[in-house]
Amino acid sequence: MEPEEPSVGSAAYPEKIYGTWDANWRGFIGTTFIVALEEFGHLISKDLTALMLESLRNATIGDSYRAGGVDGDNLYPAYSNPSLMRAFSSGWVGRRLNDSNMTLAGENYAKSVIELFNRANTLSEFNSGTYTGVSLWALSLWAKYLPEDSIMYKYGRTMSAHTWEAVSQLWHPQLKNMAGPWDRSYGYDMNRYPQVMSHSADFEYAPLFAILADFASTLVPANVTQRLSEFEGEHAFTSSTYSPPYDYVPRNITSWLAPNISIGSETFNETVVGGPAINPSTFNPAVIQWNTGVDIGFITLYATEAAVQALTTPWSLNITYPAGDSSSIFSFIVSTVKSKPTMSSWDDLEGLSVNVTGNVNLTYSLSFAGLNGGADETINDFEFWNFTYFVPKALTEPPNIVLDLALY
Repeated sequence: MEPEEPSVGSAAYPEKIYGTWDANWRGFIGTTFIVALEEFGHLISKDLTALMLESLRNATIGDSYRAGGVDGDNLYPAYSNPSLMRAFSSGWVGRRLNDSNMTLAGENYAKSVIELFNRANTLSEFNSGTYTGVSLWALSLWAKYLPEDSIMYKYGRTMSAHTWEAVSQLWHPQLKNMAGPWDRSYGYDMNRYPQVMSHSADFEYAPLFAILADFASTLVPANVTQRLSEFEGEHAFTSSTYSPPYDYVPRNITSWLAPNISIGSETFNETVVGGPAINPSTFNPAVIQWNTGVDIGFITLYATEAAVQALTTPWSLNITYPAGDSSSIFSFIVSTVKSKPTMSSWDDLEGLSVNVTGNVNLTYSLSFAGLNGGADETINDFEFWNFTYFVPKALTEPPNIVLDLALY
């Protein structure tokens, strides 16, 4: 809330979660207070310490009232980054204030998060360039500031290690990007992320990362560091993750990385469109990235279906809509091309040839999303071309499209 804004809940400024207020700020601000008290408590006056602890108590109690599906809230244990912070804050504050109920609440909530993670050693909020870092932040707090009798102390290190393993398998050092799929992403190329400037206030977290850096580095497996700095060569990655209540079944992930290219996708069957965050602009279930010779090109499937069967194999992306029909579309968000500002076909891409087959109508529509105009709106400040394929009216089988690729 900004100082010049009206009171939340007033007639002019109705209360709306993630609108006029963000419940997750309890976790971000609360964990910051805890690090300050742990690392610099000797520099903080007794009066200020008391006020900080009172705020932490209020925040922890406030979090305890949050329940996914109630009053528009989405804080289920599968919402990884705030759930990890919630469990930690409750466990730490409960111990600091000798509140056994608060301590137990944190431990029990942590068990729910851990149970989901242990199914396949993956975060439910999987492969998010933005929020994997927040989850690793919270897991570092689990491992550093809680006592050995806490389940969070026990699992903080192992969950960090498994998460870093997945990151290192999906990180492509040549492209300087995470291979897809991305559960939540605010852009399509980490080398040029305009959304960072829209979230410039988040730079205030830099000192916190610096404070924890030495400890957090001890949680990174030795083999991971090498993978992050040097491409290990062509390899595949398979895994799965699960986000109840949005997933009917676990989401299955297949990714393939080779020199100068990556492909990644996930199969899912969900209650919503747009992933567990219910946001097609950030949910990228099928992604291709490659080195154009000038920059990083991208192709990503814009989510329009609640169920997708997607399979990544070397040089190919195969997508089927099991519940699709003649109203379904396959909409691909495609990077702009510097040498060909006005695109007319796939042939205008730089460095990548795309051959499209399947039972869709192979005559596609092509539109542009620009910062200053175009038929479509930009997504997270990214300009793009939109290749959209339609399903024939007479089709009686699940709609399918295959993209076969080659670098040149």
